[in-house]
Amino acid sequence: MQLNSELAQADLTLSFTAASLPDRLTRDLNPGELRLIARGDAGDTALALPPEDAAQARELGAALAKLARELKAQSVQVEATAHGHVLAGAALAAGWQDTRFKGEGAEKQGSVQLHVTGLDEVASTEVQALAAGLDFARELVSAPGNVLNPATLAREARALEALGLDVDVWDGAEIEARGMGLLAAVAAGSATGPRLIRVALPARAQTQDGVAPRVVALVGKGITFDTGGYSIKTTQGMYGMKNDMGGSAAVLGAMRALADLKGRVPEGVEVRAYVAAAENMVGPDAMRPGDVYRAANGKTVEIVSTDAEGRLVLADALAVACDEGATELVDVATLTGVKISALGNDIAALFSSDSGLADRLKRAAQEAGEHVWELPLHAPYLKAYQKQTVADLKNSDLNPAGASIKAALFLSQFVTRPWAHLDIAGNAEKEGAATGWGVGTLVHYVLGQHQ
Repeated sequence: MQLNSELAQADLTLSFTAASLPDRLTRDLNPGELRLIARGDAGDTALALPPEDAAQARELGAALAKLARELKAQSVQVEATAHGHVLAGAALAAGWQDTRFKGEGAEKQGSVQLHVTGLDEVASTEVQALAAGLDFARELVSAPGNVLNPATLAREARALEALGLDVDVWDGAEIEARGMGLLAAVAAGSATGPRLIRVALPARAQTQDGVAPRVVALVGKGITFDTGGYSIKTTQGMYGMKNDMGGSAAVLGAMRALADLKGRVPEGVEVRAYVAAAENMVGPDAMRPGDVYRAANGKTVEIVSTDAEGRLVLADALAVACDEGATELVDVATLTGVKISALGNDIAALFSSDSGLADRLKRAAQEAGEHVWELPLHAPYLKAYQKQTVADLKNSDLNPAGASIKAALFLSQFVTRPWAHLDIAGNAEKEGAATGWGVGTLVHYVLGQHQ
């Protein structure tokens, strides 16, 4: 689905005017619900109550995309509404389909043109930028492991250079030279090796000697496939692990959107994305339980579970981001299975060392229509990772109780600036389709840096 500034004719029109219609057509119509009231050669008409808030507008947008698909409509017109930009964004998101891996005989719906009356240029630009970022993230998550690996993920990130972003990629040799022993260890079992992908959107004006006063770092876990390593997953647990790079997809998707919204990023704010990419595989060089590795900040980590690999690659990326001058950091990762037990698949767990940062992320998530719930960084839980080890830390205590909190506390040992962690386990996919969860939250968070 694509947003258009105008349509010559619409196959489907969504109307919010019910006054002149028979009561039988509008009876028991609920907020957020569509009702098909007319069909004809000139086009079909659906009716809905005007959305009273953003949540209702999102429901209508999703329902409109579904109806357009069922009717095989190629053009959709929406009457003006106060929440038109939200409805449009939801319709674009719901209209996304990944048909790249379908056979030639598979039915593929062409791009549907969408026009929302009254949508001004500013709102239209934001809707389209967010849709482009969301599509980019969803395509990355949707790609199978034999298509997307650390090398091809880096190549996809390189495409952002055409939009004015600076992209740098470190391979295995440079990663080891930079002292990122944890990222190198996770990738050691894979023939592809690791990549550290760094994408930057330079600050506009108000820089001191070329250095931005504020540098926001968005850090993504990029495990393109996770077997669990020698702590190998079950068959059921391993299927779907192509989604274990959902955090990196969210970060890169946000950068894709911000490239089109760079004029709205507050002056003096530089945005950097760091993606720690690796495959967690089994092989003669793969890390083993009991091995000890040194992180980029000098701390040593004993491997208790090779399936607790996400925190290892994030730790190195966070340490490097801090070393390179990040003034504030947000990491996004499909990190712990118990997060799903606690909050399900719709709500992300938020941890933060800074209350102001946490509040800004909560506001950003609300604007994006995504949901977060803050959990505590209960410091005493870290002791479970510090005792009975020959290193500074263990990467697991094999105890699921409080595991999401303990994983977040582990990450806190590698940051020296205000930091937040979003555990999005379960959020990156819904009913077999990639969601792009986090793109909207990160974009609104960056655009709100002036607050």
